[in-house]
Amino acid sequence: MSAHEGGGGRAAAPVGRGVLEGAFLLLEELARTGDAELTDLAARAGLPKATAHRLLDQLAALGAVERGSGRYRIGAAVAHLARSWGAYHPLARAAALPLRRLSAVTGASVALAAPVSGSMVIVSGRPGPADEVFPHMPGLILPPDSAADAVMSASAPSATPPPEYSRAAWGRRLSNVRERGVDLHCCEVEVDVSCLAAPVYAPSGRAIAAIGVCFLGHRRPSATTVDAARRAARMLSSSLAILPRARRL
Repeated sequence: MSAHEGGGGRAAAPVGRGVLEGAFLLLEELARTGDAELTDLAARAGLPKATAHRLLDQLAALGAVERGSGRYRIGAAVAHLARSWGAYHPLARAAALPLRRLSAVTGASVALAAPVSGSMVIVSGRPGPADEVFPHMPGLILPPDSAADAVMSASAPSATPPPEYSRAAWGRRLSNVRERGVDLHCCEVEVDVSCLAAPVYAPSGRAIAAIGVCFLGHRRPSATTVDAARRAARMLSSSLAILPRARRL
């Protein structure tokens, strides 16, 4: 799974955007980037700098944002809410053992992501070296070209390509996922990061989540890492087949 590569940010904010929506846009960008200066954060969120500054002051007063040395980052209050959401997600408990074993085999950052309102969102994970540049915290929204999105889209009858992909290029990537059972995506946050994902299936046979491994460097993962990711995804899929709550997934 990968962080958003940035560059260009969002489109200009529409007139009349609500205060709550603006605050959430800022929090979403902080979740993507880890930390940011005011000017860059406002541009990425598509907000006027003065508006972003006012909202960030209000979020900081609530503990939702922390600031220091001219930069902002997610605060403890939001981190607490995100952990609470992940802990009670239907997949969280079943994923605990597969993620622990995947972490032990790879020594990398590992996470489970599931679709929420059209985006892939981190549900739970175990930290590794890549978390120093891209924290895999519950509630983090992944970019639409992430490895997790690719393995989910590969199971969809008709998958719309992300903005930076042509339909042909996205189709080739999804074909490769169907052939290999995993997707590898490389991007640059502060340093190069590579993310591998494998699909998790509900008892109905529908892909409902992705298990991912994120490691530093722009390189192909070892065969051991690929096999471990596939095995963790199969293990979680098998667990869901015997869990009553999985019938609603």
